[in-house]
Amino acid sequence: MRKFLIASCAAAFLAACQTTDGGTTFSQANKPTVVTSKNVAAAKAASKAIFTRPTLGFKVARETDNKALFNKTLPTNVNDNNPLKDRTKGAPVSFLELTFQAEGGKTRVTGDYWLVLNPKEAHKDIFNLLATPDGARLQKKLNELR
Repeated sequence: MRKFLIASCAAAFLAACQTTDGGTTFSQANKPTVVTSKNVAAAKAASKAIFTRPTLGFKVARETDNKALFNKTLPTNVNDNNPLKDRTKGAPVSFLELTFQAEGGKTRVTGDYWLVLNPKEAHKDIFNLLATPDGARLQKKLNELR
């Protein structure tokens, strides 16, 4: 009986922890995307304004004509609740890459988001965040470009 009760509580806890985003699952093959009426330069400027807000804390790491790479060093205490903490050494760094593609007077903006668990080690251990709830959060931020 005790085992059944513990298993039931565990199942209820796990079910409560699940989040849904309306059925959309993001991945490397299905990246968060938005089409905006802005041109490429305006979309890039707007994305910089969104992602470098103090609440998000990203910095522009690199920029080309059709891409923008943002990064953010996470505090070391992020590992306290990090399910990947056994793979992490030091402060992980998150990277967000946006690709801008002109399409008939509009711009398609596609995002990719990953975490480098060991940025100062030879084996960086890169973990893509698109299939996590962060993929849906990225889509919501991209939707602000509309």
